[in-house]
Amino acid sequence: MSDSSPSSAGLAEVWTAWLRALDEAGFPATANVRPPASAEEVRAAEAVFGAPFPADLAALYLLADGQLNDHPRAPGPRPEVATSIFPATYRFVPLDEAVVQYRGWLDVIEDGDDDHITVREGDPVRARYWDPGWWPLAVNGGGNALVVDTVPEPGGVRGQVVVAGPDEDERRRVATGVADYLHRLLAEPAPVCEDTGDDAPDHRFWDVRHLR
Repeated sequence: MSDSSPSSAGLAEVWTAWLRALDEAGFPATANVRPPASAEEVRAAEAVFGAPFPADLAALYLLADGQLNDHPRAPGPRPEVATSIFPATYRFVPLDEAVVQYRGWLDVIEDGDDDHITVREGDPVRARYWDPGWWPLAVNGGGNALVVDTVPEPGGVRGQVVVAGPDEDERRRVATGVADYLHRLLAEPAPVCEDTGDDAPDHRFWDVRHLR
């Protein structure tokens, strides 16, 4: 089992390139991200997690502590025009919110039923409803998450990005790490705004379905 460990400079480069790609496609990503977390805030979150974050996850928080709230009724600052940093409605959650999400998932692990959980063929992921070794990187409005998996099955990579949640019975790996995930997003055609109807006039929605 290996660990994803790009340099901070490499992560910064692909992160900046991804924000620029979204901006240039008409999705105001740069205006939606929050300022960087401090090293102390990252360490505090790692203490809750009980282990150091994979290098690229820690480096990402030192570049941006999640994104602004994009829900009209959510507390806190909201951008003039909201968009997601990750596909569909997956919102890159700040550390303090991620800690709340993580603790909430820990509370339901004992009551969770793993019997209905499957794993996509060939993906080195535990068939678990939730696992203490998974950290919520981004969440959608339905409680589903893109998690950073630090306890992969044999052949996996510590830090790989996995889809989990109550609406996602099939666990699947979408990238070998945060940096790899950003590279995969960049390799896709430029995102196109998808119609959200009248319910979200100030939200620009885009998607890459096979990466979430």
